Order: sequence, then structure tokens, then C-alpha cells
Amino acid sequence: MRSMSSWIAGFAVALMVLGLGSPKVEAQQREVSTADRIAMLYAPQLNFTRSGDPLIRLGLLEGRNEVQFTPSETIRLMPQGPGGPEVELPGETTYTVTIEDGKGGDYKHWVTVDRLSMDQRNRSDDIIEEWTRRGYEPETFEVGGHFAIHGEVFDSRTLLVAVGGTDTRAEAHGIRRNLQAQYGIDGELHSQRLSYPSGRFSFRGEGLGFTVRHDDVLWVSSRAGREESIQYSIPGIPESYGQGTETRSYTGELIFAPDQNGRIAVLNNLGAERVLKGTVPSEIFASAPAGALRAQAIAARNYIFSSIGVRNLADPFMLRSDIYDQVYGGINAEDPRTSAAVDATRGEVMLAGNRIVNATYSSNSGGFTENNENVWDSKAQDHLRGRIDIFDDQAPAAFRGGITEDNIEDFLASDFPAFSREAPVSSANNYRWSATAGPDDVRRWLKERDQDVGVIRDVEILSRGVSGRIIRLQVQGSEGTQVVERELNVRRLFGGLRSGLFVMDIDRDESGMVREFQFRGAGFGHGVGMCQTGAIGMADQGVEHADILNHYYRDIDVRKLY
Repeated sequence: MRSMSSWIAGFAVALMVLGLGSPKVEAQQREVSTADRIAMLYAPQLNFTRSGDPLIRLGLLEGRNEVQFTPSETIRLMPQGPGGPEVELPGETTYTVTIEDGKGGDYKHWVTVDRLSMDQRNRSDDIIEEWTRRGYEPETFEVGGHFAIHGEVFDSRTLLVAVGGTDTRAEAHGIRRNLQAQYGIDGELHSQRLSYPSGRFSFRGEGLGFTVRHDDVLWVSSRAGREESIQYSIPGIPESYGQGTETRSYTGELIFAPDQNGRIAVLNNLGAERVLKGTVPSEIFASAPAGALRAQAIAARNYIFSSIGVRNLADPFMLRSDIYDQVYGGINAEDPRTSAAVDATRGEVMLAGNRIVNATYSSNSGGFTENNENVWDSKAQDHLRGRIDIFDDQAPAAFRGGITEDNIEDFLASDFPAFSREAPVSSANNYRWSATAGPDDVRRWLKERDQDVGVIRDVEILSRGVSGRIIRLQVQGSEGTQVVERELNVRRLFGGLRSGLFVMDIDRDESGMVREFQFRGAGFGHGVGMCQTGAIGMADQGVEHADILNHYYRDIDVRKLY
């Protein structure tokens, strides 16, 4: 093993050979400039690992002025990225990256009110006219593109219709809250980048006695061929579902770039299949049958590729590693069972034509899945049609056409063997549930949205989706009425119900005032796309993953991209 003094001496010699100067370094320009390197981080292009996997840049951390990491073995510091100057540095040493003179980029922030696939773009004029009548000045943005993977071309192009164009994210979030309250739209933010953020990075190793400085970007990699063997231990990663932080381990490459506010963004550059191995265990029970794990692996792979060039366009990463995209827990989250499912479905995705579909899923459908437009106020997508959660020839005739106000009581009382009921996992317990809420819960939610109607007197269900989920109801109070739109808002109105698929009884006192709302419901989540519990139930009956996917997603093909 090399001594620390020999590493330091070797580093100093390497600096001179590479033309990087003395131990306090100003890294020079090479054939590809720093500006080019930054632009490449934001470009929705695909590069590949040695084994042919598309490389995915994941955002691990943002908003820090200092980040530390400890590699398990020798690293290469590449100030300008692959192909530029590089220096080998020792493993099992703690390295610190700081940023100086950080400057945020310039942005306009929009709230997406609709999104259209390219074959739906002729509808955009009508949507623009509708939002103009509502008092907004909508803009359209074409995002995504055509991508080729080993000769297979797919299309992720999407047309966004958005309103706002604010200078700050806080202002855009205010518009988003208003849209949610008024129209039931839970619109995503689309940030339009006008100029790149910038900053000067300093890189130093504990006990090594030198500092490397470079503008705007730093790359760290393993020795060649060790990209998926090296481990980087990084403290301070936000917990996925908590308020604290934790230390996680990653492999692949690390990239340091300025975030939107001129602080440090830490990126993990890693092959898509390895990303999935650290993602799928966070999405489904690792103990589930192989068919369900494989279906989940494909759905998660679809999410990755349908998001490239569509999400996070104002950031140097393709996807976030948290709940806002898909939770990536690093290599310590990997499980042999889910890793085997990823390997067994390597490169497989669901396509409609040459379009990689948005593979939405939820925990438990409660026996019937829902149409996407009833949940998110978006245009209907052919592959996201609601259906009963059982084989068609076993479905009770009364429920095949959908759940309505006339048959919902019978549906909730029915004991037909839905996949989401029969699955041998704890999430099957959410197939049916009961809950209560008070009138104060309802009034509090409305007040938070400046929709106070006074003392709550009554609630009337106005419409349900095909699955029976409530998508519109009216609250009557002593000072007026208010209509609540969309399934998620209905759930939040009553303090956070498990789903919008329920019937409701109102308990009143002797004077007729509301004392309590009582619910009998079904399912957990929005119900659109694949029911994860149902997928486990199907797999437990021996159904293969492709048939599971074709049950929950209509008119799709499972094809191998690489």
C-alpha cells in the first residue's frame, strides 16, 4: 500500500505533468471548455456505461456550501470531466468540496396546467383559449425529444401548457396553491432556465496538504473499470420519509455543479440498471413474488426514461433521488431479490407505438383502478384507463362497467377475489377501511385556501370517477358553499383519507349540526395505473410480469431497448 507521503509527492508531479500548476491549482481549459461541460450536464442526451447501460445523472444533494465524501478505493479527480486532466488520489480519505462566489442562475418559473403528447398537440389552442378566459397568459413548452438506444428510437416529447412565468419559485408555488384551490389542479413546476448558475469549487483531501480549484464543475470517478465497485460514503443525505439526515453509500461517478441558487449540487452518474437496483426496493416489498418485482422494475424503468428531457430541465441532473421523482437509496438499499428482477428485465420498457408511456402506480386500488384525467385534470391517456382488479371473465357483471353512486354500496360489500384483496402482503389490509373526520377538519382545510364557508352544515357528492373515487363534491356552510375538485383534494379535505373511493355518513346532533363524518372506503392512493398490491396478488397466482403490466396498462407492448 502506498504511503500518504508518496501520494502527495505523486499528486504534485501529476499536477506539473498535466500543466495544472502548483499545489494550489487553477485548472486550465482543454479541448472541451468548462462552459461546454456545464452545457452537457443540462443536455437531455444519453451516454452509456461500458456494458451498454444508459447513464443517468441523479441529484443527491442541493443547497450546501460544503460536502464531504469518503471513497473506498483510489479515485480520479477530473476537474473538467472525462477526457480532460485527471489525477489519482487515495481511497479511504475524507475529501471536502466547497463552493465560493456562488451565483444563482436566471429563471422563469411556471405552473403546468396541462400536458399533451405530440399526437394531441392540436388541442393546445383550445387549452390556451380556456386559460386565457380564466385571466392567465399561458405559454407552451415542448420538452423531451427523440432518443436512440442501440438503434431503438423512442419519443418522449411532451407539450406543456403552463401559466405564471414568475421570477421566484415561491411566487410560482403561490399560483400553484391557487390553482389547486380553485380548479383542483395539482400542477408541477416547470422552471425555464435563462442563464446557468456558477461558482468556484475548492477540493481538498484530509491530510494531503493541497487544494484544487476549478470553476463550475468537478468530476470524481474510480479507476477505469471500477465504476460500479467503488463506494462513496456521503453524510448529510436527507432521509426519504423523515426530517433528519443520514449517511449513504453510492457507486459510479460523482459530479459537483452549482445548483439553481449557486450552492453545491451533488450528482451521481450511474447506469440505469444500477439505479433501478437502488430504487425498486423502495417501491415494493422485496419479499413479493418474482412476477410482481419484475413488473415493478419495468414500471420504474419507464419512469426514468419517460422523464428524460421532461423533468428537472433547469437542473444539472436528470432525476432527483427523492420522493419528488423516485427514491434512490444508494447501494445499501439494494436487495438480492429486487436486483434479480432488474437483471431479469434488463432494458425492458412499456411502449405505445414508439412512445415510452408514463407508468403511474399506486399502493392498493381497492378493487378498481381509475382514469388518469379524473385524478389529475390532464388529457385522457389511452394506457391509463380504469378497470376492475380481476380477470375479466371473473369480474362480477354488476361492476364491469364501473362503480357509480347506484352500485358503490354493493361494491364495497362485495367479496369477489380482487387481486388487491387476495395479495399475501400487509398492504392488502387497505383493500377496505373505515375512518372518521370532524367538521373542524373540513373548515380548517378550506380556511387554509381562503375558502372558508363558516360552520359546516352539509357535504354533497357531485361526481365520481369510473372507479367510484369522488372527484367533485360541494361543502355547504353557514356563510356559503364551496366546490372541491379532484380526488387528492377530497382526501385532504377530510384530514388525509387513504383514498377518494368511499361512502360517507354524517352524524348530527339533536339540532342537526354536523358532529362527525364517517367513512367506509377502499384502497390506498390515487388508483391510476398499476396497483402494486394487485400486482403481488397476480404474481402470487403465477401470472408473469408482462401479463401483469398488460392488465393494468392498456394497449402497451413490453419491449427490450437494450
